[in-house]
Amino acid sequence: MILRLFFCFLLILEAHAGDFRVGAARVDITPKDGTPLGGFYKFRGSEGVIDPLYAKTIVFEKDGAHAAIVVLDLSGTVRPLVAAARKAIQEQCGIGGDHVMISGTHTHSGPQQPRGSLMDDITKVKSPPGVAYISALPGLIAQSVKEAKEKLAPAKAAVAMGKAEGISFNRRVLREGVKEAIWQPQKINPATDKPAGPVDPEVGVVVFESDGKPTASLLNFAMHPTSVGAGTKISADYPGVFTKLVSERHGPGMVSVFANGCCGNINHGDYINGKRRSTLELGTALADATDAAWASMKTVSTFAPRVRSEQVTLQRRSFTPEQIAKAKDMAANMFTKNFGTVPMAETVCILETVEKQSVPLLAEVQVIALSDELAIVALPGEIFVELGLALKKASPFKHTIIAELANGSVGYVPNREAYPQGNYEIVSARGEVGSGERLVEVALRLLGEVKAAR
Repeated sequence: MILRLFFCFLLILEAHAGDFRVGAARVDITPKDGTPLGGFYKFRGSEGVIDPLYAKTIVFEKDGAHAAIVVLDLSGTVRPLVAAARKAIQEQCGIGGDHVMISGTHTHSGPQQPRGSLMDDITKVKSPPGVAYISALPGLIAQSVKEAKEKLAPAKAAVAMGKAEGISFNRRVLREGVKEAIWQPQKINPATDKPAGPVDPEVGVVVFESDGKPTASLLNFAMHPTSVGAGTKISADYPGVFTKLVSERHGPGMVSVFANGCCGNINHGDYINGKRRSTLELGTALADATDAAWASMKTVSTFAPRVRSEQVTLQRRSFTPEQIAKAKDMAANMFTKNFGTVPMAETVCILETVEKQSVPLLAEVQVIALSDELAIVALPGEIFVELGLALKKASPFKHTIIAELANGSVGYVPNREAYPQGNYEIVSARGEVGSGERLVEVALRLLGEVKAAR
């Protein structure tokens, strides 16, 4: 009897040897009321839920090699959280931490994470509800990976690239005769104003199918999820609507995962028509674009996941004694006066940089290749769209999905040309001029390595 079972086991192993397998799962990570929220320079304790938040995972396996993509309905990720989650995943799931990508959708209506800066005091993230939420999160992330791995099944992968035009806008505007960029204008004068840069309208759609049914999809678009606003209700913002509609339309039970692209300077505020689209409108527009792309889906030949990761040390910015003195003075009065978003962001950035001047500014660049045509790049920050477009254009892969705010965050990462233009994203940037181009350079080298690997 034992011998028969042994041979059956061998037959099962043989049947699955060489299969490209995929499993997907989601775990609810919606916080309790009173949990500090992120996305704004003020304290907001959560009160009620518009729609739940999830940790969504897709696990890939072939010939014993694993990789996992986890996306959280949170404003981003921080290095301590990623390290704790990877450790739990390695212990519970047997998947090496360096083969796990963890990113955030960047919803501004989800819990705050500790940043190790003045923001922790502003948002009260270290209050008991905040600590309780963050403490439980690594375990919930590991649970999502564990459940996804348990569902591994032979799968085929197909890719399509759609377009959603007219819903995203470069939120930095240049005005004739004005040196500094205008940030998030409500309406512009086309005669004197123009966007400071492009947008990326591409909607990436990767579908994994088992037994003739779609079981998971990886969706990609570049746009800030800020449509819910600065209220106190929990929401996944437009990514929640987008993924829900794709699953409903193309496969009940399918886990649809949204990785936000390079949207550091991209928002949904339509300053051409002065229109502010709702969360439902944005999510529906992206789902419609996915529907249109679905018909052109093409199967790609997959191989065992090829993963590369590199820690890049970026140079921190430097500030004058006058700038530092002004920041300290503002910080001393920040809890009794409203200075506005841009001055507060600059103050937080300067004081954090001064405090951590001797601490390396580490940025992890990670790539996961699943096919000669398909690769995923993970970058740790709010990356300007120009950098994402340059990376896609130079990538050796036909289809390159970029997930920002992955495996930690170094804050805003502008392209070189944006620094002299100033305003919000620039005063928020922790890295010196050229940091973004350095990350792109490393990503392209890693993509070249996995492309050449056999």
